[in-house]
Amino acid sequence: MSKSIEGNPSEFMPKYDHSDVEIIKEESLYNGFFKMKKVTLKHRLFNGGWSGAIEREMMIRGDAVCVLLYDPIEDKVLLIEQFRACAVKHASPWLLELVAGMVEEGESNEEVARRESLEEAGVEVERLEWMLNFVPSPGGLVEYLKMYVGEFDSTKVNLAKSYGLEGENEDIRLHLYRADDAIALLKTNIDNASTIMGLQWLALNKKDLRARWLA
Repeated sequence: MSKSIEGNPSEFMPKYDHSDVEIIKEESLYNGFFKMKKVTLKHRLFNGGWSGAIEREMMIRGDAVCVLLYDPIEDKVLLIEQFRACAVKHASPWLLELVAGMVEEGESNEEVARRESLEEAGVEVERLEWMLNFVPSPGGLVEYLKMYVGEFDSTKVNLAKSYGLEGENEDIRLHLYRADDAIALLKTNIDNASTIMGLQWLALNKKDLRARWLA
């Protein structure tokens, strides 16, 4: 049975890091839009010694950046709506989301945030602040999401136009909300992790964010 440790969550520090993992073998299983590999590894145990050999199949997606577009003057949020093939069993596979994109070789996270905001929403990001990082499904997916809040001018948004890259068959519709109305969507209309986290972050931090950006 595992043993819990009491303490201040803000002071949590892992006992081990990646140097306490030994990769025994890696096998490539698939190399397409996503990659799949099988890894055999072992790791240090909390009570000393090492685990036995563990085999895991892993989907490799890589790093991505998400941007919560927020206008502090108008107190508005811009969300995008697009089709998601992996959500075909949902009530609707058209999801409300944050702007997001994969990090390409040589790009910084900030460059991805600005590029995707222009491609997917037609807006130029002014100030950009880091919100948080998270791993969506660490049990089987190798992906690290970096989340930012980006300042934009909501008076320049063209809601009548569709966005996205034609070469990637993107067809994106824009939705502009009062910030509190966007946050209220968490109770009914938002079912993807990055958008939930972004709007929850805004609910917790909007007052301080506006104070900084409007100073």
